[in-house]
Amino acid sequence: MNKKNLLILIVAAVVIGGVSISLLKKDKSSWSSGDDIGSKVIADFPLNDVAEILLEDREGKVHLKKNGELWGAVDRNGYPADFNDIHGLLTGIWKMEAVQRPKVGESHLGRLKLQDPAKAESADEAAIKATFKDASGSEIAVVHIGKEHMTKSQGNQGMGGGSWPDGRYVMANGDIKTVSLVKETFQNAEIKVPDWLNKDFFKVQKLKSVDYASNDGTNTWKLARETESSDFTLAGAGPKEEVNTTNANGLKNLFSSPSFVDVSSETDATKTGLDKPSKVTIETFEGFTYDVAIGNEDSDENRYLSMKVSADIQKERTPAEDEKEEDKAKLDKEHADKVKQLEDSLAAQKKFEGHVYLVSGWTVNPVLKPRSDMVQEKKEEAPEVQVPLLPGASLPEKNASEAAPAKTDAEAK
Repeated sequence: MNKKNLLILIVAAVVIGGVSISLLKKDKSSWSSGDDIGSKVIADFPLNDVAEILLEDREGKVHLKKNGELWGAVDRNGYPADFNDIHGLLTGIWKMEAVQRPKVGESHLGRLKLQDPAKAESADEAAIKATFKDASGSEIAVVHIGKEHMTKSQGNQGMGGGSWPDGRYVMANGDIKTVSLVKETFQNAEIKVPDWLNKDFFKVQKLKSVDYASNDGTNTWKLARETESSDFTLAGAGPKEEVNTTNANGLKNLFSSPSFVDVSSETDATKTGLDKPSKVTIETFEGFTYDVAIGNEDSDENRYLSMKVSADIQKERTPAEDEKEEDKAKLDKEHADKVKQLEDSLAAQKKFEGHVYLVSGWTVNPVLKPRSDMVQEKKEEAPEVQVPLLPGASLPEKNASEAAPAKTDAEAK
């Protein structure tokens, strides 16, 4: 390498380094101002003492409260809330560090969506107001969660030139001096109660039979199968009826992984339709029985639903006749483990009893079918057609080769 090329490389390195430092400083300056950058927005937020959370905006509120060790949604009769979402919110509030301390006055709060919901003139100015209380009901902190800070991706970095939130403006305890931009985005700070509910739900496994009765009692049918791999048969099928396997086999995974939209706070059974519901009884090969009641549709075409579950778990194992003694301990343990698993599953699913759920139509529509959809006319094999002979006609004679088998040489002699 000659001196000229070396000098060019050195100059290029200096230029690139200078540009990198300039961009770094620009990026840092866009995130920081003031002397207390990096300090906690709330110096000592006692997240472990929080026992009640109230989230409010211009359109609604969410009230979450701790009962013992479990969180529940007050607006849903204490139905269990998702602890992961609550923990994420509390941790985010505890971690908040200022990356910017913009100097703002009261007139700026609306532009940063930090105006108190009760004072804001529009939803575009209103913050999400998060109030945190301890077990005694005493207020710990109030945080106004405001406008998202957006960052744009660089097209040459494969991000398509879009943008996404990388921070949020907040204000603590109504003190305008605490207004800060923090890196937490608080994506889970939603003012919709269903978003905070624990969405675990009952699950039917190893379905054996489905027994359906419509709410008016005019339509009933039952499907059952001998093994997990076999097709359904229709109970009470007539001599000219057989199962419509296309429709029936679609029920093999009925309620195998259901979900719910919301937990209803409606207590009037005549409004939910659960005073006279359609009923579905499901039995499984593991001894579980699910009694599912399906009620009316709401305005969004969701259905009201309630459920009960029981189980006949075979706790004692019946050894096989040819079972070897050396296999007994292993098989006994496997059976005991299976019994424990089933008992735990029963206990977990029992928790879903006593509530009224709203489920999407596609969750229940497969079973809300008339009997005519589960049956079809049996196809009979056509009998062999006998052609009648005309008067005076006779069957054609067989050829000599057909009339009798050819004789062997020995028989010919």
